[in-house]
Amino acid sequence: MSQLIYALICSDLIIDKDSSSTSFIRTIEHAVVPELPATLPSIFFASLWDMEQCGEKPFTVSLALIPPKGDPLTLGMQEITPSGTMLHKMNFQLPGLRVETEGKHIIEVAVKDEGDWESLAHLPIFVFKNDSE
Repeated sequence: MSQLIYALICSDLIIDKDSSSTSFIRTIEHAVVPELPATLPSIFFASLWDMEQCGEKPFTVSLALIPPKGDPLTLGMQEITPSGTMLHKMNFQLPGLRVETEGKHIIEVAVKDEGDWESLAHLPIFVFKNDSE
């Protein structure tokens, strides 16, 4: 099975054409909103996968938003078919996420090859309401 090397969320990313190096712009751990519910600005999910132990079996990656209270919302899924490379970069641009409450929201990264889903990472976004207005 593939292994997740890193996963993060940021405001923007730049991928160099020549070296394929990625620069992550303004990593995100929180958001301040004027009122709730709110739609957060677009963000990027970035990840790097070690494909050495993967063989030729495809696997599926899922992203879900887990609010402080309530049911998880699937943000997207992508099936990865190994291509013989040792590393695989996977980046998603997530449109504005809808949040209903303050608190710790989680972007969960899960993977499924042949069996059940396995959660590999939990990326928090803390949402705070700006009460100064």
